[in-house]
Amino acid sequence: MHTLEAQQSALLQALFAPKAQKPSDPTPGELQNFIAETTYPTSGRGLNCYKSNAHALAERALCAAYPVVTAILSADSMAQLARALWHTHPPLGGDMALWGDSLPTYVAASPQLADLPWLADVARVEWALHQAVAAEDVAPDLPSLALLAEDDPAQLTLCLAPGLQVLRNHWAVVHVLHAHRAPSDAERSEAIASLGSDWCRPGTEHVLVWRVGHRPASLAAITAEEAVFVTALLAGQPLLAALESCELDFGTWLPHAMQQGWVLGVRPCVDTPSGC
Repeated sequence: MHTLEAQQSALLQALFAPKAQKPSDPTPGELQNFIAETTYPTSGRGLNCYKSNAHALAERALCAAYPVVTAILSADSMAQLARALWHTHPPLGGDMALWGDSLPTYVAASPQLADLPWLADVARVEWALHQAVAAEDVAPDLPSLALLAEDDPAQLTLCLAPGLQVLRNHWAVVHVLHAHRAPSDAERSEAIASLGSDWCRPGTEHVLVWRVGHRPASLAAITAEEAVFVTALLAGQPLLAALESCELDFGTWLPHAMQQGWVLGVRPCVDTPSGC
């Protein structure tokens, strides 16, 4: 058994280890050479087959999780990026749907992608969308809204949609994601063409990601006050404390949030009075 474990460990090391070590502070040329070297298998027909399958698996997983990034970079460029990421940030488990979370950081640090400084924010939002798709289903509980009129808001919290996240970007990217996620090829082409030549501009943008039922995950740009409020709820604060943390018109926001599917109901705090 010890020999088998050693063999398996050696195989994994051969699959994940690049042919050459990545320079600590690579120039664009050195990074390009490193990516190229990780693209090709080393030696041995059996090991070559394993590596080819591993690279193909990495490409499929990354393209599935990041379809917009793939469309922006091209499938060929994304394939090379997936192979490089496979060697620098190998998967830690057997579920490839969980691999790829390091891509936004990798993209942000890549000299080759420096002319697309907003791409890392696109990738962050796409990973949140990918996570929302896999979140547990929760049925809406509309009758529970009556608790808002009956109970102390310090003892209540809101039930939020599965996979709901709030992201704070340094670039305005929501319109780029919407354009690439248009339902038909014709609508998508028209929306992308309408972006013009200057797709993104720097500036803080708050993004909400969520999923409603079996529909694809959604995203929307929200205000700073909404971001503060929802972030407080996600952190476990009771409804009253979350409202006191910002200046939000709750009476106007709640119907909109219910309509969008951000809020599924109301429930008592689990642990009072410290939090929900």
